[in-house]
Amino acid sequence: MKATIASAVLFVSLAATAAEAQQRVINERVAKSMPTSYQAPDCGLKSGHFKVSSGATYLKTGVEADIPDNAKRALDNGERVLLEAMRQNNQGNNPSAWYYLGRIYLQRGDIYGADSALTRAEKLAPACAGEIDGYRRNGWVALIKGGNGFEEQKNLDSALVLYRQAGVVFRKSPIPFYQAAGVFNQQGATDSAAAYYGKAVQSSAAVTDTTEQKIRNRSAFNQGALLLNAQKHAEAAAVFEKYLTWVPNDIEAKRGLAGAYRGQGQADKAQALEQQIVAAGGSAAPGAPGAGAGTADLMNVGVNLYNDKKYAEAADAFAKVVEAEPHNRDALFNLSNTYLALQDGRKLLATAQRLSAIEPLSENSLKLVGEGYKQAKQVDEAVKIAEKVLALPVDVRVTDFSPGASGATLLATATGREAQTPAGKPIPPAPVALAVEFLDAKGTVVGSQDVQVPALEPGKTQEIKAAAQGNGVVAWRYSPK
Repeated sequence: MKATIASAVLFVSLAATAAEAQQRVINERVAKSMPTSYQAPDCGLKSGHFKVSSGATYLKTGVEADIPDNAKRALDNGERVLLEAMRQNNQGNNPSAWYYLGRIYLQRGDIYGADSALTRAEKLAPACAGEIDGYRRNGWVALIKGGNGFEEQKNLDSALVLYRQAGVVFRKSPIPFYQAAGVFNQQGATDSAAAYYGKAVQSSAAVTDTTEQKIRNRSAFNQGALLLNAQKHAEAAAVFEKYLTWVPNDIEAKRGLAGAYRGQGQADKAQALEQQIVAAGGSAAPGAPGAGAGTADLMNVGVNLYNDKKYAEAADAFAKVVEAEPHNRDALFNLSNTYLALQDGRKLLATAQRLSAIEPLSENSLKLVGEGYKQAKQVDEAVKIAEKVLALPVDVRVTDFSPGASGATLLATATGREAQTPAGKPIPPAPVALAVEFLDAKGTVVGSQDVQVPALEPGKTQEIKAAAQGNGVVAWRYSPK
């Protein structure tokens, strides 16, 4: 993610270049991707020395030779004479020498040698950058295609080798780094994946192609998410901040950035972003960049704001969830408690009544209704709810709700209570029959199941399970029969 191989070899000495020849990486895909007819440089390069001209001639012969041995001999001679020109004839700063040397290496498939030489040539002759990129891209395309093929065959290690080589032979595209990051992620090497997503972003500073810009953006988002998951909050924040300059309305990224700020103890920054998420509205699921926040986002934001004692802002978040998902028990519960903290009796009462209609044997929900009546100064009604709580035979708490593609299951725990009459007379434990209903987004009953709760002594518990088949289940409710 930091230094690339190019930076290590960019200013190597000629002695190092020669030594490097003993450990070169040769890829036939690159060699075969080069043109089969010689083209002289069209960017104003002049040879400037007879040995450099000889190197160009040897390159032409190597490109156009029909017999492999002749081509190899010509390319070897071209390398030799160009290195001699640099070492013996002070041609080390001659861009033509580096240009022809780089092309010779490409003809051989020598990835690292080509990158080193062509990087130097482009530095010395910036006008040739476009032409150099063209030759580099030929090899790059061949390596990307090869990597894709290996990936389709589930040969991830071989795919990774080619993607990394593609990122050396042509460094101005995010694609090879993005592909390599994906492979690392599949292999569970998340630190390496984050680093390569970072390389994809770094390589994209000058891209104008819209497809590559999208890949740059996806790379930045993925890098930020991986860093956040690794609790590298400062690094994640920097990445998300950059990403949001490119995709300013991405709610998921704002949520990630808010999480990164909270991880650094920067609650004020996080709250500012979370209020933007709330303002974006709610839908059952998050949409594409620029769409409203998903209800899961709003729930998370609401909880954070509630814990920060920003009760009014938290209420806005939970209210939008309830608006989008009117049968969402958790959203109604959170909203009720937020109105309780705000001492807004009218709204607390209305919300808690909806909550208690979903889970009428929940002690907590009934008490919230009672608090609503109290704060609304409806004392007689508050007393009736208190008597109802006192007489409650069991407290039923739902512990898990798992909707699926074709049905849903609900798990709950019933706990026996010391039920009493308003006069304080004990009420003996009695069995309770419950009708559990599973609802779709419109509140239509998709399926139901009756369950029996046996008579429970105070403190004794009974696990409850209900299930139903049907499409589109998103919520539940139960009622005593």
